Amino acid sequence: MADLIDREGKTLFGTAKKICAYKLMLATGYERLAKKAKDERAKQLLSEISGNEFKDSEYWSQKVRELGGEGNKSARASFMNRRVGLMMGILGTRGFFEWAVIAEDESIEDLAIQAGNLSDAAASEKWTRIASDERLHVERIKKEVLGMEAWEMGGGGGVRDVIFGANDGLVSILALVAGVYGAVTESHLILIAGVAGAVAGAISMGAGAYLSSKSEKEVTERESERKGVSKRRTPEEERQELVKFYQARGFKGREAEAIASRVASEMELRLEYTIGEEVGLTSEESWPPIKAAILTGSSFAIVSLIPILPFAFMQVIPAVITAVIASIASLFGVGASKAIFTRKSWVRSGLEMMAIGALASAATYAIGLAIPV
Repeated sequence: MADLIDREGKTLFGTAKKICAYKLMLATGYERLAKKAKDERAKQLLSEISGNEFKDSEYWSQKVRELGGEGNKSARASFMNRRVGLMMGILGTRGFFEWAVIAEDESIEDLAIQAGNLSDAAASEKWTRIASDERLHVERIKKEVLGMEAWEMGGGGGVRDVIFGANDGLVSILALVAGVYGAVTESHLILIAGVAGAVAGAISMGAGAYLSSKSEKEVTERESERKGVSKRRTPEEERQELVKFYQARGFKGREAEAIASRVASEMELRLEYTIGEEVGLTSEESWPPIKAAILTGSSFAIVSLIPILPFAFMQVIPAVITAVIASIASLFGVGASKAIFTRKSWVRSGLEMMAIGALASAATYAIGLAIPV
């Protein structure tokens, strides 16, 4: 790879490379979805979108080459196909597209900021225009393909619930065990406290996930009703009302029929039968509250066994050492998994979770030492 001559060029290169990668991921995802689609219209629409995204990917590949890097290669495309398939399996179809679109959107925002800071006025104008065009493209994808406004983008479904339930289970129960160990040294007392904390925490987390998911679903439904996305009336009923409306405005029978048909068709596409709905990407496919509760509570309970189980089979000192090592290693794994949603470095995310768990445990251990039993 050719050396880039300045810091500005390196920054632009990194951002352009990320955008190119996200474009290729989206294109590959649409292509895979098109192959699975049973409805011919959905298959055709997805194929067209995939083709456009591949063209965009090649465009950004060219930009990467202009900045001194290498464009897309067939081997890289093959790897991307496997990666997209894996991510779709983990996140689900909707979760994957939300993840990729938001990641691309954030990279474009970075590009716009970097373009505005370029010292070369001509280059700044050029890259600002490119960023503006791409932002419009992403907004169209959000609204028309995913069938939702930007504020509704969440994603991850069950995987998200599992990861965050595991995160809370590890941190809270490890901290609880450390605090009790600071106050007492009997393994059975630490075990009892840990089990009680795990049961209470799992119930609390499950209930919280249920209420949160249920509230989110209700808000989405109300927002859909506010926007007019209601299915209580058929398209034909809507069309007949439009005919009457245009007749009242002075249009004759055939003219009113023609205008109403065109308007109804447009409304049907934008409000009720969007591409996203047709291929199963709408908010109706949101994760059910009861499943969110079960997954979150179960993941909390399962991972909480990591700092608890050693006290059931070992003396207190070996049990403490085993629990701390196993829990810290598990915290790194959970933190690295969270990078799927935060799009941060998985190493950094894992280390952050390790640090949080260690600090929480140290704090509760100190409290346990300070309180006489």
